[in-house]
Amino acid sequence: MRKLIWLVVIIGLAYSGYWFIGAKGTEKAIAGWASARASEGWQADYSDIATHGFPLRFDTTITEPRFADPRTGVAFSTPQFDILSQSHRPTRIRAQVAQTATLATPLQRMEITQEVAEAELFVEPGPSLTLDHASATLNGFAVTSNLGWGVTLETGRFNTQRDSSNPLKHEISLTAQGLTPSQGLMTSLDPKGLLSHQFEQLELSMTTTFNGAWDIHALEGPRPQPTHIDLTSLTAKWGKLDLRMTGAFDVDARGYPVGKVAIKAQNWREMIEIAISTGMIPQNMSTLALRAGEMLAGLSGRKDTIDAELTLKDGMITLGFIPLGPAPRLRIR
Repeated sequence: MRKLIWLVVIIGLAYSGYWFIGAKGTEKAIAGWASARASEGWQADYSDIATHGFPLRFDTTITEPRFADPRTGVAFSTPQFDILSQSHRPTRIRAQVAQTATLATPLQRMEITQEVAEAELFVEPGPSLTLDHASATLNGFAVTSNLGWGVTLETGRFNTQRDSSNPLKHEISLTAQGLTPSQGLMTSLDPKGLLSHQFEQLELSMTTTFNGAWDIHALEGPRPQPTHIDLTSLTAKWGKLDLRMTGAFDVDARGYPVGKVAIKAQNWREMIEIAISTGMIPQNMSTLALRAGEMLAGLSGRKDTIDAELTLKDGMITLGFIPLGPAPRLRIR
């Protein structure tokens, strides 16, 4: 019996040692990472780093973190950031952000509030902490920009899973419910009042190949950039508008998509009128765009539906022979 008691004591002491070494190691690793960034010219400040949760958890709280990357001009600050894990599964990490945060870029400053903002990450063991899969949830989310626009979101979900056959490829899905632009943003997007005030549905599913791994180094240096995207589906319903897209395209060195995407658009007239009113389609091309839309809709057999193909090339988007304007630049800052 005495031997059993001593065995339990020894195991308890060994485990306690493991926990305290792990807790201090976590704090030292975070502090070391911040110090290394500061030596590279970053702003990398915080008020305190503390780990608690003995004996079953490593729950680390970073108080008042403030990080700014001079290379990209992106800065982030929040009152509190929590990194949570189970002591027996340290490669399963849950991150939580406080209910307020600030995100700044060279173009604007955004104030963020949320009821829930958390992510769960599963990383490979080792110093690089390479991401295997992750999920994120936003509830009661709101963004206000100093440029005068804003948006609120009731619920958002994001998932990514690394492909087992290609470590640079990730299957990504995104859903959003209750996405509501502010009045100022609605006025700029829809000056004629053609749309409802809220997105009824926004869903995205795609497989993206990057030029590098998503690991701890992606936070330090150049971010991995997409090189190829297989768009399984994009579905957006907004008032009378019903848009569905699918296709595949490469992303060139400048970040512009190159390829073709199939599009099915119901109530396409409103889409073209919005593109005209926002300047995406030049005013002198408006008559041609509407006539070309009628022709494309005629090919689909329904006057209110376009079933056609978008061409992405040279930084531009064209629908048939209708120039729709510049393509989005797919760069991760």
